Amino acid sequence: MDDFGTRHDFAQQTERACDVMIISDDDVFVPRAVNTEDNAEDDKDSDDDVFEDVPQANIANDSDEDSDSMPELGTIEVTIGDDPGPRKRRAVVTQRARLVRLSHHKTYLIVHLLSSQLINYVCTQPETLSRCLSLIPIYTIDRINQHLVPNRREIRRDWASSDLHYFLSSFQALKFKYKRGGSLGVEQGFWKFVETRVARRAWHVPMLVVCMLRALAFDARLCVGIRPPELKVTVRESVEIEQRYKSDVTWTGQVRGAELDACRADELNKGLGELNNGLGELIEDDQKWWQASVPQYWCEVFDQVSEQWLAINARTGTIERPTRLLSGANRGPCKYPYIIGINGSNAVVDITRRYTRDFVNNTRKRRLESSRNAQDSVWWAQWIERWEQRTERDTHEAAELARRTERSTMPRRIADFASNPYYVLQRNLTQHEMVVPNSPVVGTIRGECVYLRTHVQKVCSRMAWRRTGRQVRDQEQPVKHTTSTRRGIECVSEMYGEWQTQVICPQPVVHGRVPRNEYGNVDLFVPEMLPQGGAHVCDPGARSMCKVLDIDCADAVVGFEFRRGATVPVIDGVVIAAESRDMLLDALREDRRIAAASARAAVEARAVQRWRRLLVALRVRAEVDSTFATRSSRLTFTTPNTTFY
Repeated sequence: MDDFGTRHDFAQQTERACDVMIISDDDVFVPRAVNTEDNAEDDKDSDDDVFEDVPQANIANDSDEDSDSMPELGTIEVTIGDDPGPRKRRAVVTQRARLVRLSHHKTYLIVHLLSSQLINYVCTQPETLSRCLSLIPIYTIDRINQHLVPNRREIRRDWASSDLHYFLSSFQALKFKYKRGGSLGVEQGFWKFVETRVARRAWHVPMLVVCMLRALAFDARLCVGIRPPELKVTVRESVEIEQRYKSDVTWTGQVRGAELDACRADELNKGLGELNNGLGELIEDDQKWWQASVPQYWCEVFDQVSEQWLAINARTGTIERPTRLLSGANRGPCKYPYIIGINGSNAVVDITRRYTRDFVNNTRKRRLESSRNAQDSVWWAQWIERWEQRTERDTHEAAELARRTERSTMPRRIADFASNPYYVLQRNLTQHEMVVPNSPVVGTIRGECVYLRTHVQKVCSRMAWRRTGRQVRDQEQPVKHTTSTRRGIECVSEMYGEWQTQVICPQPVVHGRVPRNEYGNVDLFVPEMLPQGGAHVCDPGARSMCKVLDIDCADAVVGFEFRRGATVPVIDGVVIAAESRDMLLDALREDRRIAAASARAAVEARAVQRWRRLLVALRVRAEVDSTFATRSSRLTFTTPNTTFY
């Protein structure tokens, strides 16, 4: 109350001092002089007497008479700070950057794979094997030759392991020097290394070990670790890629393929160019590779006793555990997401699972298998299949690697369960997935139950199961309810599992009558839904021809599509009785023949009409020229029998 009174008194004092007249919005404010002697009388009057309405005309007159007392009116501009200008867009990872990085990743794999095959090809030449055999002490060769199988280039099984260790002890006596650089090719550089014992490339010593083992009849592989660029692109890398491939062409779906092919061609040409220059530094990850704790090139030899591949560190000449060989001194994760082995016949095998401790939770995330695109996820496997040789030993090895992957440890972080192909949490299930009831719990993490991915099945509504050729059995209760919003209305759908469904058995065709659904059609989402005794004719004119031939038919609904915000059935042909199929097909062929003949006759008629029109026009032109034109400008037109001037 006090605040209101104070504000009211202040307003009254201001009005008495200035005596301001308040008029409508269209008028102006005019201050006038105040007589201080009449203040006492004004205090007695009400507040309404303080304000007076002044006509617009009088105000104009007063302003003309006493313009000095009128203040100049104008607009007021208030500027706070400088003009910020257009707001800059926040840098994000663009689609072009992801595609370029994916192309770079694949190109890197291709170049490394081809270069590794080139190195291994040199190790299979007879001249190379003979020259490497000369470096082995004679007593080692004599001992191993005593244990060879007669008439076969193979070491006896009971002596294979001891002879391998005996060879490695002899190899450790060889001393090598390491030096960076060299511009010779693979074969020339290797011969230089054999003569000088100075390794200038990371693959020289592993090549020598592989050649020696193959010369002594051991089954040896050349193993290569490949570390391509990471698939994940950061914002800074995205900006650099955009600046690198910046062009005037807008990045749209029409030109994306052309620009992507250009990027792939640039990267591939760059890689192949360095490959032709003696491989260069393209396939060496470390500049000082001889000091690295994790080798990029090593070899494997097959042990016939244990029927396993043994990893040999070429720099030390010792047999090591595969997981420890590539984990380094700190025993961290595997450095290389791709590891390949190449045997004597130049066949390639992916052996990454043998050298990684946690392939699923760590290494797999850096490979193409983690891509959401189905084509990219199987690209590496399809590329490797070109050089695979499926022997009995290779099949056994693939099964062993698959079992090793299945026995992978459970993730230690909740975020890793989302992409894990073997373990899953309830929170990671989609709306159309659920764990089969009574499935065993294989573990817990932070109070949440962990299940196997094999126990997760898809759940669908009744109509969705029907579209797959199955139907929900009677008296089955829904195992899950999902909510969705359709046109602003919340809908609840009942979901059923595959174990609650059965294959649809449609009603047969009886006496030429085709059974129909409640809409007068035949649901033919899968071929198994075709009624017994019926036939499916996929022809646009089949329905009209059935009416002409008086054949009972029903439209075949093969699916649904969304059009203009509604679900519309897709109709493909008709379903009729099997005994009427041949008659209908003959009638359709005859109808097409007649339609083709009619179309051809119409084309010929139009051609004749146009020729007739042309001849008439030329005749009229000739007559006009002969009548009105001069001799030099006449048009001459000659026919087989007549000449017009």
